[in-house]
Amino acid sequence: MQLTSPLSRRKVLEALALSPAGRAISTPFLFSRAEAEVSPDVVRFRAELEPLVSLIERTPRERCAEMTVEQLRRGVSYRQVLAAVFLAGIRNINPRPPGFALHCVFVIHSAHIIGMEAPADARLLPLLYALDQFKTSQERDARQPAGDYTMRAITGALPPPERAAAEFHAAMESWDSERAERAVAACARYRSAAEVFAELWRYGARDYRNIGHKAIFAANACRTLQAIGWQHAEPVLRSLTLALLDFGRQQKVNGYSLDDQCYSANEKRLKDAFPRTALTWSAQDSDPGAVRSIVGVIRGSTPEEACSDVAARLVKRQASSGSVWDAVHLAAAELRMRARNGAGLAAIHAVTSANALHYAYLDAAGPELRYLLLLQAVGWMTQFRTWAGSTPENLRTFHIADLEPSSDGSDVERSISEIFAAIPADADRSLSRAFRLARDEGSRRIFLSAALRQIAAKADEVHYYKYLAALIEDSALVSPEWQPHLVAATVYYLKGANDAETVPMKRAREALRSLAV
Repeated sequence: MQLTSPLSRRKVLEALALSPAGRAISTPFLFSRAEAEVSPDVVRFRAELEPLVSLIERTPRERCAEMTVEQLRRGVSYRQVLAAVFLAGIRNINPRPPGFALHCVFVIHSAHIIGMEAPADARLLPLLYALDQFKTSQERDARQPAGDYTMRAITGALPPPERAAAEFHAAMESWDSERAERAVAACARYRSAAEVFAELWRYGARDYRNIGHKAIFAANACRTLQAIGWQHAEPVLRSLTLALLDFGRQQKVNGYSLDDQCYSANEKRLKDAFPRTALTWSAQDSDPGAVRSIVGVIRGSTPEEACSDVAARLVKRQASSGSVWDAVHLAAAELRMRARNGAGLAAIHAVTSANALHYAYLDAAGPELRYLLLLQAVGWMTQFRTWAGSTPENLRTFHIADLEPSSDGSDVERSISEIFAAIPADADRSLSRAFRLARDEGSRRIFLSAALRQIAAKADEVHYYKYLAALIEDSALVSPEWQPHLVAATVYYLKGANDAETVPMKRAREALRSLAV
């Protein structure tokens, strides 16, 4: 795989000399050997990507859009740019704690999804948004009290291939990060993606601290590697493993240590209740009455009570996994609808965590792990609600299953105009209109296209991408009855008609005009 079409160095330099953009912008081919190489103890990426990653690292933020468009013009592919931005974040941003500056890594999958779904004239903006986020995170990481993080070459002997998985599990259970990092590097070299993530899903889902980001990182790392290629897996899995082991067992974050959470009790249910569970528990069919009931349990119970209730329903054939997942996604969206003030951020992460856990469930290798992930999803949604409601006035009363469409009779174009005119000041006013549009497949597509266009041009914070992408994906996973509810929930974190286009996206749009020439 090459960065560009086969050209001699001389031809490239001649072409650059003739181009005003080329005279203004460095390219991988203009680096001297010393400039293009990294120091021996720093992780080097594959030869076809290292120059592009280095270029991204060195280019000033305000020139990145122009630089990227120039690279696209010269033959660098979308996939290579996506991979380079992702790997630049992996090398430059500390995975501990999992969150904060590391969102430039988490957002790559969401930007990819938004780009694929967006209208044609906005399709490359999410890629350039992700690049701008990396540059912001790079600056933020450099200012940290611990110093500017850079991933270093791994030290110490790796376990042999036949021992790598067992060594990884032992290290993860003992919270030994150096041992786990060596083991996962061996797994990346000798095992397939399916085999490695079959070992990782449990550890992403066991620990809710820092508001779901461990599961989010695991799911987004897997999906991004699917897009860019497993050959880039080793540094990604090392970063992920360090994030999964952050906080230790005892540190309290979001009100929880590891042992305060639902994981240990759900592991016990896996041993005690799973053997008695009805063989039909994993059926995808969904009963509306069971869904409403389980949403009510998540809304009003403790994590322990909610997990116990769902486990009992699965034993007694009173619910299937389809009903439980419908309830998990509705409960997450409902929490965002209920959230006020400081509860809003937790509620957004309830949605993105439900998305990550469901992805892990669908990818998991066996029924025991899928059962554990399903119960963890129920427990996490209840933990999110508990934390968001620690200040009672931050959660209003609202039942998502009782949502009613507006009856104003406006045509689709006028309804969409009214929806976005009321965002963000009066999302409640937009909700019933969005719900009405979402019940018709054609109107839903038009609404989501408008939402994607608003986000691509105006998002000034990564969760706009993560929230919308999660709801788009999850609306396709729930039963048809509940799909309009998730689509309508997008209005609670969208950009509206009166929001301004951001400066980075103005630069990006200006740079992209040259591609049409």
